[in-house]
Amino acid sequence: MVFLFGAGLLGLGGQTTARHWLAAAQGPWTLPMVVACFAALAFLGVPQFILIAAAVAAYGPWAGSVYSWVGTLFSALVGFGLSRAWGGRPGSGTPGEMVSSLMGMVARNGFLASLVIRLVPFAPFVVVNMAAGLTTIGLLDFAAGTAIGIVPKIVLTAMAGHTFGSLLAGGRWGLPVTLLVLAGTAWIAGSLLARRWMKR
Repeated sequence: MVFLFGAGLLGLGGQTTARHWLAAAQGPWTLPMVVACFAALAFLGVPQFILIAAAVAAYGPWAGSVYSWVGTLFSALVGFGLSRAWGGRPGSGTPGEMVSSLMGMVARNGFLASLVIRLVPFAPFVVVNMAAGLTTIGLLDFAAGTAIGIVPKIVLTAMAGHTFGSLLAGGRWGLPVTLLVLAGTAWIAGSLLARRWMKR
């Protein structure tokens, strides 16, 4: 239902729209409002990289990255908590093959699986969180793994947005592009290692 009637149908799938939502949050309530937007838009099926890019565009690379980290972690915990509370007994039910595989890996490996799964585009963000809630993984392991695992994607997205913005503004490109290429290479290498670990 999320992917049929969520962000796309409501016109919320683009970065520009998400940026307008986030940019409206200003003043002392900025962080709580951004976190609420992340949680709400995640459940409407808006991809995480779009939310992160919108936050960076609205608040700059540093503040946008911090807001994105808090918002992404909170929305993950909300999905996990809702699934744990109303999704039935952990480990019960007959999910599809992909979700069943994900649940088994998370249940067996706890913290490490929660960290690694964020590095590999295995399933949509909201699916990962809610599937994890149906396993026997502890909340602390899930939260710690997610908190660390989401950092590379946020940093890479922030660096990419800042670099392209600098280039469009006519700024120097040598060092920013070099750092972006190095960060991208490190992320790809980490993703390949994570995928290899998951298959094993």
